[in-house]
Amino acid sequence: MRQIGGKYYSRKGLSIKQKVTIWYACMLVLIVLLLFGFILTISRNLLQRESDSRLEKIVLDFIDDIDFEYNWYELDDDIRFYEDGVIFSLYDEQGRLTAGSVPTNFPADTVLKAYSFQTFSTAGHNWSVYDAALPYGDGKILWIRGILQTETLFSVERTMFLVLLVACPLLIALALLVGYSITRRAFLPIQEIRRTAETIGAGSDLSARISTERTQGEIRQLAETFNEMFERLETSFEHERQFTSDASHELRTPVAVIISQAEYALLPDATAEEQREGLAVILEQAGKMSTLISQLLLLARADNGTQQLSMVSTDLSLLAEEAAEQCRGSALQRQIRLELEIQPDVIVEGDPESLSRVIRNLLENAIQYGRTGGFVKLTLAVREDAAVCSVQDDGIGISAEDLPRIWQRFYRADPSRNPSGSNTGLGLALVKWIVEAHHGPISAESTPGQGSCFTFRLPLHQEAP
Repeated sequence: MRQIGGKYYSRKGLSIKQKVTIWYACMLVLIVLLLFGFILTISRNLLQRESDSRLEKIVLDFIDDIDFEYNWYELDDDIRFYEDGVIFSLYDEQGRLTAGSVPTNFPADTVLKAYSFQTFSTAGHNWSVYDAALPYGDGKILWIRGILQTETLFSVERTMFLVLLVACPLLIALALLVGYSITRRAFLPIQEIRRTAETIGAGSDLSARISTERTQGEIRQLAETFNEMFERLETSFEHERQFTSDASHELRTPVAVIISQAEYALLPDATAEEQREGLAVILEQAGKMSTLISQLLLLARADNGTQQLSMVSTDLSLLAEEAAEQCRGSALQRQIRLELEIQPDVIVEGDPESLSRVIRNLLENAIQYGRTGGFVKLTLAVREDAAVCSVQDDGIGISAEDLPRIWQRFYRADPSRNPSGSNTGLGLALVKWIVEAHHGPISAESTPGQGSCFTFRLPLHQEAP
């Protein structure tokens, strides 16, 4: 059993390192055995060839000591029937032994074959035989046979086999040791990956990364892939933590206001007018909480892929005019001039409620951050087979370092940019998701002190043929 992150895991069977070590040792031993067998075969063939060559030469030298006349032959007086381990036998044309001898236990029923090599084995003995046929006279033949005992060849084989028998365990032990050493070094990055994953899984250090200095090839690519995954996990956890913190903060403020107003209205000496004012404040804060919760639910469904959009043919021009009319009152309160340049009959494929929310959020955002006495301009037109909608203001603008992060949830570069305090920090995140869900891009341009411009594009509705 092994404890990882407070849980226990049982390990069954061999580890990958052990399996690789065993496979490596088996392959190494197999290769050595094959090589040993090859060497043994080559050695035996070379020894056999050398033995046959020596036997043939000795037999031919023996023949030189025989003198032939027309119908008879004569052996030299100093001829020997045993020389350098070779025993000589002479046979007539009938195969009868006429001179010389045969070794003990040599097979009796052998066949004479002219100028060819034969091998015989019996009673634990092995012989190599070379026969020569010498014709003379009227159809007579003298057979000369040389017999060489080949125990030397088999003794070499036995010696090599004994060497192998002794060396094989040592070879296996050496192969296991070398294989384990190699696999251990090769799997060090894997061990680091495991330890880093355990550290991150335990939640103790999300910034832990795998060192890639000593890794190469596929292991390095694997380590870099895990580091990228850990980076995304850390970023995701940080966003989750920040999201939870921001959501709690956003909900805490209206809850605190509601509690204080309720306590104030319940005071014994509170007048009816003061109670009505308290209820009005409570209603306003409850409305903010409802909006925030609605946005949070929409984003949660978007993250889970459960938010459904009703895609129908939608008149974006009409939605833009309605959104501008809904925002006109708040623009008048801040003395901001609302300008419209809306091309009629701009038809797109989309969800009317969601697209209306996009335009309304962009207008409310521009009005909140606009300059008193300034303007907010809503433009809608068809350009390059796409509906292009932009909302421009001459307000305080956004700095270059904050501009890429305005789409993050609850992100606000400076709380002072929200004069009314009604912005939850989720509007632009919702806008971005809705536009991208409609297969369109959205962008923002801004200059601090001069204003901002938000633009999104949507594909036009295509009529079915």
